[in-house]
Amino acid sequence: MGRGITCSVLCFIVLISLVIPKGLSEEYSPCPPKTIEIVQTQTSKTEWKVSVTNTCICTVFNVHLLCPKFESVVVGNKDQSVISEIDKSSKCLLNNGDNIVKSQVITFTYSGDRVNFALDTYNIACS
Repeated sequence: MGRGITCSVLCFIVLISLVIPKGLSEEYSPCPPKTIEIVQTQTSKTEWKVSVTNTCICTVFNVHLLCPKFESVVVGNKDQSVISEIDKSSKCLLNNGDNIVKSQVITFTYSGDRVNFALDTYNIACS
C-alpha cells in the first residue's frame, strides 16, 4: 500500500507542475534580461563608450552590472555618478540605482583596457 500512495503523490506533483504556470520566471517576466541591452564601442585606442538601454515596457532600477577588472579603468569625471563599483566586488551600480524608464539610454565613457560589462541583477517597476 505504501508504494501506491507514493506513486499517487508523485503523479499528483507531476500533474500540478504541468498545470500551474511558471509565474515570474525569466521566461514570463515583463522585463527578461535581454530587454536591458549593453553596447560598448571603442572611441579611441584606450577609450570606450558604453550605452545601456532599457527596451522593456516597464521601468527598471537598482541595475547592477558585472564589471570585472573595473578598478583598473578611469571613468570620465561626468560619468562617475552613472557607473560606480560596489565595494571592490567586480559589480557596478548603474545610474546610482535610480529609475531607467522605457527606451532610456544611460551612457558613460571610460579609459583603459576593455571591461566585459554584463547584466547582473535589477528590479522592475510596472504600473
